[in-house]
Amino acid sequence: MNRKAVVICKLTPSGVFVPCPVCRHGKMLRLQPDTSAAGLVIYCRHCKRESVVDIRAGESLDRVTLRKIS
Repeated sequence: MNRKAVVICKLTPSGVFVPCPVCRHGKMLRLQPDTSAAGLVIYCRHCKRESVVDIRAGESLDRVTLRKIS
């Protein structure tokens, strides 16, 4: 079974941000509507973990998919 966890982004007045998939704290990465990435490594300063995510372009808040936590 190959399930993928979807990370729900935070909507703020200054834009859409990706929170940490582990601790759900902070604003790790700001997204534009045309932002897309595959295998992007993001690092959380609060819990000190790296996560690998895939981002697809669009307007929805559930466009970030978690690939791996290290």
